[in-house]
Amino acid sequence: MPKVRAYGADATLKVAREASYGVAPLAGYRSLDFKSTDLSSAQPLGDDPLLGRGRNAQDPYRGLITDEGQIDIPLDLRGTGFWLTGLFGDPVTTAVKATGSIAFVTNPSAGDTITLNGTIWTFVSGPPSGDETQIQATVTQTVDQLVADLNASVDAEVSKCTYSRPTGPQTLAIEFDTAGPSGNGFTIAASAASVSGPTLTGGGHAHVWESGADDIPSYTVEIGHPKLATPVFFRHLGTVMESLNFEMGQEGPANARLQLVAQGEERFAATIDANPDAYAFRRFSQGRGFIRRGGSALAGVTGGSLTFSNNLERVRVIREDGKIEAADPTFASAQGSMSVRFDGATLVAEAADGDPVALEYGFTFPEGYALRFELPRVFLPKPKYAVSGPGGVEASFDWRAAFDDTEGTMLRAHLLNDVTSYS
Repeated sequence: MPKVRAYGADATLKVAREASYGVAPLAGYRSLDFKSTDLSSAQPLGDDPLLGRGRNAQDPYRGLITDEGQIDIPLDLRGTGFWLTGLFGDPVTTAVKATGSIAFVTNPSAGDTITLNGTIWTFVSGPPSGDETQIQATVTQTVDQLVADLNASVDAEVSKCTYSRPTGPQTLAIEFDTAGPSGNGFTIAASAASVSGPTLTGGGHAHVWESGADDIPSYTVEIGHPKLATPVFFRHLGTVMESLNFEMGQEGPANARLQLVAQGEERFAATIDANPDAYAFRRFSQGRGFIRRGGSALAGVTGGSLTFSNNLERVRVIREDGKIEAADPTFASAQGSMSVRFDGATLVAEAADGDPVALEYGFTFPEGYALRFELPRVFLPKPKYAVSGPGGVEASFDWRAAFDDTEGTMLRAHLLNDVTSYS
C-alpha cells in the first residue's frame, strides 16, 4: 500500500559508473547497502540590499549550488570493493588458489589416516595399495613419500590439489589446482596430525587498489523513495568520492563513512533502473578486526581509526546552472589513530625516534577472505596518555602516513573475495 510519508526503511540506493562526468548511464546500476545518507543539493539565498526602498527586506538572490554529503555504509565482503574503486580507481585483480596444510609432530602409526575432501588416505607399515602410504624411517621421509603418492593419485578428489613439503617443517602443504573461491570448500582432516582448518582457505580474487591515481571515476547515485503515494527519486550526477573513514573497535559490525561530492541533483518520478544488480551481503565484524605493525599483530590495541582523502577541488566556472564543472583529486592523504595499553616501551620509543613504521588495518573471515589497508610508512607522534583511575593506562597515537619510495604508494587496499572484477 502506498505511504503518505517517507521512511528510511523504504529508501533505496542505486549507483552506476559514468562514462562521461555528469552524464547518467541508462543501465548498469547496482543496488548497494547503506545505513544513512545526507547527500543532497542546496542553493542558499543571499542578500544585496538597495537603498531608497525603505526599511523592509527586498528579494534575495540565489547562490551557487552545492551537492555534497555523506553515506554511512557497512564494510562488507563484496560491496566495499565497489566503493574502493570509486575512491582509488580500478584495482589490479588476480585469481588466488586456496591452500591448507597438515602438520605431523611424530611419525604416523599404522592405521592413522588423513581425509582429503572425503577420500580417506591410510598409513600402513607394509607395502601400500590404493589410497595408502607406507610409513618410512622418519616423519620427514614419510611426509615426502606421502607427497609423492598423493601427486600420483588418480582419485578424483585427491587429484584436485597439488601437494608438497616446505623445506624444514614436517608438514604436508596442500594447494588447490584451480584459482578462485571454489577451493575453499575442499575439506581436510587427520586422525593423528594437526590440520590448518576444516577446509582449505584463501582462494578467491585478490583486488588491490593504490592511493594517488591521477584519475578516479565518477558515478550517478540515485536515492529513492519508491513506496510513497507519489514516488520520488533524487538522482545525483557527477558524484566523486572524496574520503573514507572507519573506526576499529572490540565488538559490533564494521562500518565506514564516505564523503561524496556531486555536480548536481535532479528529481524524477520513476527509478532509472527497476532491476539493478546487487551483491550478496556478508558483513565484516569488529571481532575479527586487526591492527598490525610490520606484519605482526600489535599487542594491547584497544581502538583505532583510519581516514583516507582525495582532497577534491570543486572546480567553479561561470555556468548558467550554477553547478560545479568538476571535482578533481588533489593530494592524497591518510591519517588515523591508535589507542594502546601503555607499557612504557613498544611504540613509544619508535615515536620518540621519529622513524616511520608499517601499519595494517583490516578485517577477516574464517575462510581467508579479508579486507586490509596497508600503510608502509607511518609517522607516530609523541603519545598522549592519561591516568584516569586505578585501571589500565592507555596511550593515544594520532599518526600520519607518507609516500613510500620502495613500495611506490602511500596506501594500498587489499580485498580478497569471490567477486571476479570491479572494473
